[in-house]
Amino acid sequence: MTAFHFGTHSLDYHDFGSGPLTLVLLPGWCEPKTVFDPFCMLASERYRVISLDWRGQGLSSREAALSLGAEDLLEDVHHLLTALQVDNFVTLSVAHASWIAVALAELMPQQVKGQVFLDWIMTQPVPAFFQSVQQMQGSEQWLAARDALFAFWQGGLDHPRVKHHLTVEMAREDFRVWQAAGVAIEQAYRQYQSPLNRLGELNSPPACRHIYSLDRDENYLEQQRAFAAEYPFFSVVRLEHARTHLGILERPDEVYRAVVNFLGD
Repeated sequence: MTAFHFGTHSLDYHDFGSGPLTLVLLPGWCEPKTVFDPFCMLASERYRVISLDWRGQGLSSREAALSLGAEDLLEDVHHLLTALQVDNFVTLSVAHASWIAVALAELMPQQVKGQVFLDWIMTQPVPAFFQSVQQMQGSEQWLAARDALFAFWQGGLDHPRVKHHLTVEMAREDFRVWQAAGVAIEQAYRQYQSPLNRLGELNSPPACRHIYSLDRDENYLEQQRAFAAEYPFFSVVRLEHARTHLGILERPDEVYRAVVNFLGD
């Protein structure tokens, strides 16, 4: 573990492996970088791999006065990658951290060579989604909303590694972090309606791939395929042997193969 000091706080990050291309791994909101551990063991044999804990989360600075807005997280990762002199990289972002990843690609267009989004809700969400993220912002409802998400994200399975990550590791984050997540996620969907809309508005998008497993609805897959037909920079892979929200933990080998295929290695 290494600490990167920026302003009055520090980010805990891992930097290991080597190769001509770097993978920058961005965990989801309220989630430590341990979500990438099994994947990193595979990827570091071929690539340089950098993962981090966002400010206020994991092993990074957690001061109560620390601002936790999406723009703050974007600034942090930008400064970290600049300090590490990372010239060519591909992001792998879990769920709604992908909003930050896309903003990073706009901020560093010469350095970002591709983007992988992991189980991001790519189309306009149903009303129940907004109810959930709004409950996350309330001091009396956030625990119930969080636990309902944990149950839903397990996809009806009892996968020990996924369950531990959700109910133990992610459960360590307090209301302030979950509230910030709810605010940022709701604002992003209100502004752009959907990630597909966001990507469709980019002027010079890098190659992008969505790898997911939780939503098995065929119409959801077809909407993404239709977008890919119109915007060739985008592609989608639905994992066939994973069913949880965290395919990166459930089947890191399958995610790794999809990433290597995406990168053409």
